[in-house]
Amino acid sequence: MIQQSVIIKSPITNRATMTRIIFVPQIQEFIKIPKITGRILLLTLIMTGLLVAHATSLPTIMYPLKESPESGPYQDDEFMAIATDEIYSLSNATIPTGTELLNLQSTQQKLASMNISPEFYDEARKINAYLYYTAQAGEAYSDAMSLSGKAYSPTYEDPSAMAEVQEYQGASQTMWNQIQDLFPDVIPYRITTEKTPYSVNEDPNFKQPNNPFSSYSEEDEIYDQYYRRSPI
Repeated sequence: MIQQSVIIKSPITNRATMTRIIFVPQIQEFIKIPKITGRILLLTLIMTGLLVAHATSLPTIMYPLKESPESGPYQDDEFMAIATDEIYSLSNATIPTGTELLNLQSTQQKLASMNISPEFYDEARKINAYLYYTAQAGEAYSDAMSLSGKAYSPTYEDPSAMAEVQEYQGASQTMWNQIQDLFPDVIPYRITTEKTPYSVNEDPNFKQPNNPFSSYSEEDEIYDQYYRRSPI
């Protein structure tokens, strides 16, 4: 405890008086603690919010499930029947491409336009998101693989060419973790290729097929087959 005398001048009477003030260090420290604690708490909340936002950020869904109408009739049973058939067709299969991809995209967009009841809406929204991300992964994969037979294909020269595929596959896996109990025995699709073609930098005999800009002719092919000697 610290005692100190100070002179205080009254603004009304304009008279100066000496007043003794007692300072208590413990009280000062007590007053400072909430300020420090408040700053720490605020900083903690900000950091937590940033981490949660980063962990839960997913790609935008271009065909989200439409909002639940206030009144029926609802299409919950039809939605679930169609979604179930589609999800089981993807079970333990490779990522959808070609006709399978087109069918999946058509099915997902059809489901997104259905009238879903408020009680079933949250689950239906996750199912729709899973199918959308799966279709996007298949489309990105198809685009990447379409370049795999080209000379200096970015698919094999640059691993980041598959980054979009992995992003959408990760998003679909996130949604699958929230709906897997609805579809017992389903094994999510996988990304794989039956045969990995060589890059021109890996295979010296690589030739780009059907290249309209190439002067390689049938005569060249015959010459290579019968007269070209293999290097010793």
